Amino acid sequence: MSHSLSPRAHALLTRVERWSNAGPVRAVAVKVLVTVGGPLIILAGIAMLVLPGPGLVVIALGFTLLALEYSWARQVLGVLGRGLTRLREAVFPREATRTRRALGVLTTGAFVAGSTALTSAVTALVGTQRVL
Repeated sequence: MSHSLSPRAHALLTRVERWSNAGPVRAVAVKVLVTVGGPLIILAGIAMLVLPGPGLVVIALGFTLLALEYSWARQVLGVLGRGLTRLREAVFPREATRTRRALGVLTTGAFVAGSTALTSAVTALVGTQRVL
């Protein structure tokens, strides 16, 4: 199975690579920024899974930053993109009946409401803890 990105994402990464390799100083600066910043953004996203914030979006942004320099990160993004496409098709199929579409909308709404409630509960719990 191929783990390639979409043509549009590949074209964007190619343009960014061309820009970053325009000079030796720029290439090193971009490499350092990507190598240090990418994992830090991913860690912040992981923390946002239990703290308020868009954790999954921030994790994806961290992998996107790493994909500028590392092919393994591009493969991870390709797998994530295909997985999200399959999930979208499962929840919102194109040839679905009105009942099936309504069920998809209700399921998505329940997931968003549940994850928001869980995040609020964790935030409230953390806010009530005393610091020794």
